[in-house]
Amino acid sequence: MASRPKSEPPSEVLDPATLQRMAQAISPAEPSAADKQAMHARIMARIRDEAPPGTVTTRASQMQWIAAGPGVEVMLLRMDAQRNDQTVLIRMQPGSEVVGHRHTQEEECLVLEGEVFIGSHRLSRGDMHVAKPGAVHAPIRAPAGALLLIRSERPPQNFRIA
Repeated sequence: MASRPKSEPPSEVLDPATLQRMAQAISPAEPSAADKQAMHARIMARIRDEAPPGTVTTRASQMQWIAAGPGVEVMLLRMDAQRNDQTVLIRMQPGSEVVGHRHTQEEECLVLEGEVFIGSHRLSRGDMHVAKPGAVHAPIRAPAGALLLIRSERPPQNFRIA
């Protein structure tokens, strides 16, 4: 038996009209509720694979907002005890305030929504503010509310919001 050259496509066993008639002769099957649930579970298990090597993923379902003071909530996104730093979201309701404080490490603040005032210095959506080590700033006020992404040192245990 001679072999077919690799560039030549294989010949079809059934012609397209026969394939069409066979496909139409098969009744559609409706999976049971248990089968649907099992398929969904298998798909979700594949989606939830571990993070790639050298990375860490924290799912939104694992995080929660924690009341930190009047009108201020904090969500811890990441904490590094060795470096004594953290990444948090801070949600400030209209009229809320965070007390002024001194920084021993650099702090980065990105305004995601709303606006805040550090003293008379205004920051609005998209603005990035960096406080260098040793910097002391006035209270942070959110007259109309704000959502902030902060990377900073972990606050001391006796730190208060307002």
